[in-house]
Amino acid sequence: MQINNTSGMRVDLKNIRKAAALISARKGLVVLSFVKRPAMLKLNRKFRGKNKPTDVLSFNMDEGGVIGDVIICPSVARRNAAEFGVTFNEEIARLAVHGMLHLLGHEHGRKMFGLQDRMMRRIGYA
Repeated sequence: MQINNTSGMRVDLKNIRKAAALISARKGLVVLSFVKRPAMLKLNRKFRGKNKPTDVLSFNMDEGGVIGDVIICPSVARRNAAEFGVTFNEEIARLAVHGMLHLLGHEHGRKMFGLQDRMMRRIGYA
């Protein structure tokens, strides 16, 4: 996993690395980036046509040993964590897992969310 953090926020990567190891050891490199709100707004507007920042975006590459990019906005994740009643680190890990599952071709639905829940348990979240 390659990590870039331009968000200005400290992110605990221990459990994220565990999740990436479950996924990328067999498939290739995941690039994980943490960005500020304005950068996420710009990406979400450009690629999804949504005029607001989102929590996570995934971009498949599947070339040169790179599976793709997962981009997370920690400030949006912090708001989500408060709303969902979880810790900031748990929400960041959930978003990383969510994004990596999209890189593997999973689409939103019962199967994907079940797999996401199982992965979260495997890396230490109930």
